[in-house]
Amino acid sequence: MSRRRLEEAILRSKELGSCGESLDGGSEEESAGTYSDLFVRHHVPLAKDSHGIYSLRFCPNGKLLAAGFGNGAIQTVNVGGGGADVTLYSGHRTRQAVTALSYHPGSQNLLVAAGADGIISVYDIQSQLNVFSLTEQGNEINALDFSLDGSVFGTAGRDRNIRLYDSHTHQILQTVEAPDSLNDDDVSLTSGHTRRIFALRFHPEEHHVFVTGGWDNSVKVWDKRITKEARSVIHGPHICGPGIDIKGDMVVTGSWVARNALQLWDLRSSGLLQDVPFPASSLQGEFLYAARFASDTIVLAGGSGTSSACAINFRTKEVLGEVCLPNKAVHTVDVSPGGHTAAVAGAGGNLHVAEFC
Repeated sequence: MSRRRLEEAILRSKELGSCGESLDGGSEEESAGTYSDLFVRHHVPLAKDSHGIYSLRFCPNGKLLAAGFGNGAIQTVNVGGGGADVTLYSGHRTRQAVTALSYHPGSQNLLVAAGADGIISVYDIQSQLNVFSLTEQGNEINALDFSLDGSVFGTAGRDRNIRLYDSHTHQILQTVEAPDSLNDDDVSLTSGHTRRIFALRFHPEEHHVFVTGGWDNSVKVWDKRITKEARSVIHGPHICGPGIDIKGDMVVTGSWVARNALQLWDLRSSGLLQDVPFPASSLQGEFLYAARFASDTIVLAGGSGTSSACAINFRTKEVLGEVCLPNKAVHTVDVSPGGHTAAVAGAGGNLHVAEFC
């Protein structure tokens, strides 16, 4: 029965076609312009806030936002109204945090969630049903993302292996196995990660390219057709959350370090393009967990140093706005397709929905 529902959800996603308009109905080209301000539209209280929010993801049309909580709960939010929509899973004391969420890129009805307990759950938003689940035994999943066409999604986490799944059958297509850290012969610059992975992001315009990053102070660029070794390596970023994003030939990283935490890199050469100044005092430090592109010139990033997220024009170095949590770490941020709306959340819940203008 659940397989039939899943197949129906996938069929609906194919029928939807183009569904990437921004919240205000503007085209992506219009919303990709230079913004001058970021203001908070809604502070959204949710029933599971006491467990903290560890993941956020806008649906493809930007009208719904999914939030994953520390007890495994998943709720959706109506972005326009700023209120709770539905509870897909109410959570349980035995469950762990939902650390990653990703919608099928062609549908606002198909959501995949992954957690620190290794459980991957597929939800049909329209029917509010969990239509499929599987478990990566012994793993804590920290990152999950769909490829451009939605045919594949990837996961990564504590065991350092990167798994690529067929999104229709949920069978593993390929595994990038972590090197044996006790055997130096197995470790090279282009081998898998040597410490746990916290971020995985597919390229939004290319079908096969994705990047990963974690505690080993590197971001690795992969081609899902050739996974024996990384295509290239960016050295330096210390990734401890969803702190990687891609825009064209640029990669933004948010590192959990005191200084120069927010950086832009050239995807082609793996070279540093620039350090992006993030406003933090010397006593606070920057310590970023999350980073996202909002446009060709703007990034949104946040973490535990300032208990806030800032939108920054990296060309002018101007801070367009700040979303502050009440002395709580920012765990996650997301930006809607087209870049018009942003979401920020973290410890204690504290979900804020903000708008660029």
